[in-house]
Amino acid sequence: MPGDFSQWIMRYYDPEMLQIVIPERGKIPADAASVSRIWGLPNRGRKVCFDNCPEITKAMYNIYNITSKNSSSLTNWCKMIKEMNGSHDDDFVRAWLALAFSSFLAPSTSLSISPKSFSVVMDVNVITETNICQFVVDQLKLAFTLGRRNKKAVCCCVFHIVVSASSLFVASIHFFFSNIN
Repeated sequence: MPGDFSQWIMRYYDPEMLQIVIPERGKIPADAASVSRIWGLPNRGRKVCFDNCPEITKAMYNIYNITSKNSSSLTNWCKMIKEMNGSHDDDFVRAWLALAFSSFLAPSTSLSISPKSFSVVMDVNVITETNICQFVVDQLKLAFTLGRRNKKAVCCCVFHIVVSASSLFVASIHFFFSNIN
């Protein structure tokens, strides 16, 4: 993702309005409905539990035979998933979802898997009944309202606001070229 573009988007994101507000140009929604529309994620159900629960972390470490007290690096976690050789059982889904939360939906500045993600993904059967869209919006709002607006990096899904702006830009170009003549 181009750094200048994401910095520009971050400058115009309004966490109270849940919109990218471009002066004299318009507003682009960055709410739960836009997360659902763009990413196809669940926009209903129970709140995402994104907490560090020691008993769940211990259970995850047991499932994946992790012996270190520290979180696995994202690289090692990806290697572990790759070594599952196309498995499609709950262990694979759980590992993949933990990676998705740690690196995409709620990324941090750490290069390790987030133990907070374990509580969300432990029971893979209820993930579709979890409001992930609202979680993404809540993470954006939290990151931008904790005095982090002027930082070059925030711990949230900036991907969503960048893609929201990009999708509007692409739609505008498509509209422009389809109406020439």
